[in-house]
Amino acid sequence: MSEAITGDKVLTDQTSEKSDSSSPKRAAIVCAAADLFLHSGYGAVSMDNIAAEAEVSKRTVYSHFPGKDVLFAAVMTNHCNQVSGIDTLQLDPEAEPEVVLSDLGTRFLLLITSEQAVALFRTVVAEAGRFPELGQTFYDCGPTRWVAALSPYLAEQDRRGHLNVPDVDAAAAFLLYRLKDPLHMRCILGVQETPSDTEIREHVAAAVAGFLKIYASA
Repeated sequence: MSEAITGDKVLTDQTSEKSDSSSPKRAAIVCAAADLFLHSGYGAVSMDNIAAEAEVSKRTVYSHFPGKDVLFAAVMTNHCNQVSGIDTLQLDPEAEPEVVLSDLGTRFLLLITSEQAVALFRTVVAEAGRFPELGQTFYDCGPTRWVAALSPYLAEQDRRGHLNVPDVDAAAAFLLYRLKDPLHMRCILGVQETPSDTEIREHVAAAVAGFLKIYASA
């Protein structure tokens, strides 16, 4: 078990073993796909290209991933797990909302402003019009997962009377969007490089403070 990025013991990673996800060939395929998607785009990359880059057969690729959209989802999920640990994220219901939400916000911003995440987002925006499944995959692997991770904690804080959150899914989405910009937009447009730790800390503090003011208990 490892502590959260900020060092507070309110977000923990529970390590789990998944035989398929730990397959060396699968890992090689995901790594190859990530490199190709980022440098060549989604539409221009074929499963043949990915097989060649990963030095495996096309049959091996399909044995792990039935389609390119599924493989893109694996690339997204792998990056989210590496940077934020969202797949095994647990929020301590006993901890103060300000601390929990600040820790989660830091993880979220570190993820979405990372170099690879910015490149993936640009790829999705550029090609989602031609490949609608790409946009849906990105949405399911990104925003939907974060809302699902945060909503139960907000529901519990509402139940305990610490916060007043009538619609936890809407509140979770609101916080994530409040955290996202303007730092994410600046990175996407190339206006700035990856934000500094100070920028992230200050932005998270302001976003969380505003959120808690809106959803304060009566």
